[in-house]
Amino acid sequence: MHVAEVISPARQRASFPSLPQGMERDGFVALIDMVAPLLGVGSAALATFRIMIGATRPREFKTGEDEPCCYLQQSEIAKKRLVTPSRIRAHEAQLVAAGLIEKRTMGNGARSGFSGCGAFFSIAIERCQEFLVLRRQLEADRRHHAKLRGLRSIHMKHVKSCLAELIALRGSSGEVRAIADAISDWPSADKLHRMPVADLERHVAEADALCISALDLLHVPSETSGGSHENERSYIQDTNQDSNEVLCNVSVDGRRADMPVRPRLQDGSSGGDLSCRERYDRVMIAAHKSEILTKIPIQTFIPLASENMRLYLDMRRQGRAGWSSLHLHDFCVAAQCRLPELGISQSAWNDAVQKMGEENATWCVFITDAKASNGEQPILSPGGYLRGMTRRYQEGKLNIVGGLIGLSMSKRRPRSQECSIGG
Repeated sequence: MHVAEVISPARQRASFPSLPQGMERDGFVALIDMVAPLLGVGSAALATFRIMIGATRPREFKTGEDEPCCYLQQSEIAKKRLVTPSRIRAHEAQLVAAGLIEKRTMGNGARSGFSGCGAFFSIAIERCQEFLVLRRQLEADRRHHAKLRGLRSIHMKHVKSCLAELIALRGSSGEVRAIADAISDWPSADKLHRMPVADLERHVAEADALCISALDLLHVPSETSGGSHENERSYIQDTNQDSNEVLCNVSVDGRRADMPVRPRLQDGSSGGDLSCRERYDRVMIAAHKSEILTKIPIQTFIPLASENMRLYLDMRRQGRAGWSSLHLHDFCVAAQCRLPELGISQSAWNDAVQKMGEENATWCVFITDAKASNGEQPILSPGGYLRGMTRRYQEGKLNIVGGLIGLSMSKRRPRSQECSIGG
């Protein structure tokens, strides 16, 4: 007998699907855990799936030499799950329908490793790439959902602070009451987590529009009494005219901006009786107000912004009276939109807001974004850069206005001479 004839059966052995390189059986189970809801698999059936796949050998998922199979009888699985065999049959039917297992049993439904009968997983392994795509989509959807919830948080904070000031200025007018009533109908933060993306997008858009309306309502008296920033000289420009005047002790107290507003609405979320105007005579500096924008006209920021940041700001000023119609609220929203695009995690943003206030965090993202978009010397890790700015703020070494001045000066001179944002 020739040697070739001896090894021929081994060579002719069927090749079974295997997991992508770098993925182990447990990683595959974790992948299935994540995409199971999209496949119509409930938590109970998923628990049964874990027991079944746990009865296989991990190497069978990687080599392709053997087909992974669970030979456990339904009664054995039922004992492990502490349920009846009929429940296991229902779970297996669900797993078959979802394309996660293929049942090959004897005529009487029995399973045996000797006869090659059981529940096989090749059908699921073959779909691994499909599941990876589903996972990426799920992760993107979750990031988008988190972004929308973050935007709603900004809208809620700013519209409530606007309402507190409007109550102090106008009392219980029809416009003020309309804003208060609209807020009272907003879903709670807990309900936001359960809202479908489409519904959440609509709600966030409505919340944004209400916030802009409140801000515009506040802006009306200032236009008639004091004039706008449009004809004022730029604080950055004035400072640049004499570099000796660029001080490192300019600060913006972001903590004051995020202090809670005292007034409470009748719905219990923020309020009290709108007719009791005396309760609102002492309105604190609120979340919708900006200390930096009292020093630097809005138009000054536009040339400093990255192209993508300008795109968001431009979209927000559509239908409004030019750049001067933008508020701090618009910069906060634009910064929040840039976070995922810059690769900045929500935790880095939340940490910055917690430690230095929303306004300071917004300008830090503005500066980080501009530097990350610099074609000559871009920031390689915007998330790390933002965390570094947060640390420097806590140390009392961060000069945000100085950082904005640095952006302005960098457009006029070589990068080697650019100012540091630090104190």
